[in-house]
Amino acid sequence: DSGDDDEAATPADKSELHHTLKNLSLKLDDLSTCNDLIAKHGAALQRSLNELDGLKIPSESGEKLKAVNERATLFRITSNAMIN
Repeated sequence: DSGDDDEAATPADKSELHHTLKNLSLKLDDLSTCNDLIAKHGAALQRSLNELDGLKIPSESGEKLKAVNERATLFRITSNAMIN
C-alpha cells in the first residue's frame, strides 16, 4: 500500500518535499562548515595554550593559565559532543 501513497502525491506535495530537502541540504552544508571552523579554531587554541604552558611564568599567572586550559578543555569536549 505504501506504493499507492507515492503515486497519489500531488505535484504540490512533491514541490514541498523538494523544497524541504533543499533547505535541509543547505542546513547540513552550514553545519559542516561550522564543524570545520570549530575544529580548526579549536586546534589553533589548543596549540596556543600549549605554547603558553611551556613558558616560564609567575605562579599567579600559572594558576590563571590552568583555569584557561580547563575552560578550553571543557569547550573542546562540548564542541566535540555537539559535532558528534
